[in-house]
Amino acid sequence: MNLIERYVTEVGKHLPRKNRLDIETELRSTLEDMLEDRSQQAGCQADDALIEELLQEYGAPRKVAATYQTHPYLIGPSIFPTYTLVLKIVLAAVTLGLTIATIVSLINSDLSSPEIFKTLGELVLSLVGALIAAFGNLTLIFAILERVLSTSEFEDVKEWKATDLTKALDPNQVKTGEMIVSIVFTVIGLIILNVYPNIIGVWNLENGEWIQSVKLSESFFRYLPWINLSGILTIVLNIFLIRKGTWQEFTRWTHIGIELIAMGIAVALLRGPALLTTINTSVDNVAGFSLAHQLNNVIPIALLVVIVVSTIEIVKDVVPLLPLVKVRLTK
Repeated sequence: MNLIERYVTEVGKHLPRKNRLDIETELRSTLEDMLEDRSQQAGCQADDALIEELLQEYGAPRKVAATYQTHPYLIGPSIFPTYTLVLKIVLAAVTLGLTIATIVSLINSDLSSPEIFKTLGELVLSLVGALIAAFGNLTLIFAILERVLSTSEFEDVKEWKATDLTKALDPNQVKTGEMIVSIVFTVIGLIILNVYPNIIGVWNLENGEWIQSVKLSESFFRYLPWINLSGILTIVLNIFLIRKGTWQEFTRWTHIGIELIAMGIAVALLRGPALLTTINTSVDNVAGFSLAHQLNNVIPIALLVVIVVSTIEIVKDVVPLLPLVKVRLTK
């Protein structure tokens, strides 16, 4: 893909889907004609240097895209990328939270067909209402920010350059969205484990009252400090990566260390005693105990998945480091 094609693609990312293709075709044709005129005037073939000069003068993709959107807007082009990123994270978090709550509710119910359909119906209604509320509130907040803050507050601090198109394929480039999502869910997980650990378990309805029959065992909490350490290091590293924008040798080694800690915790939990324990022995909770037994059988599979994922992450970090290690060994 040449620089013009990458430039057109970048512009297209900021255009509405309904007329994106037409605008991209028009823009591509315009740039190719301009490039041909410049190459004829210069008396030479069009190379990357000439293309970069043309694109630099044409302007940053986001600003070029804004010229094709002349209709009035609630949230302007300067703040819209930030708005869409935050909106995706918030909607994903709301959906995940309500889905987990529904799964827990289903686990704790008698799993009869009427109860399942009722719970699923409540999930749909709650999810639609929560998503609409989140969308409306977030849009209102950003609409206010659009009118009370200067657009420079949301402009890229670094001036765009045509050479950035070449850097877009840099394997060391940090994916900011992934880092933010990781931070959000890591924080949620740490809060639940440290502040509300009692909600994790199996609950049963007895005589109109919810009673917990299975909870996290004491053996699990022996590993909680290590889990907290792994989570905090992950949050700190992700924040550092967002600020730097690229992976470096130091951050890759740090990430490898964090993944090794995660693997160590998973192995220890896998080899240790059961992570769930029963706390109620009433006859009515036989179904709950059976479910707890099944969960204890599923937990090792989940821990093995954690080990496999951590191994893959370590390999992904080691591969870019191999040339650096090889150079140092040959010195």
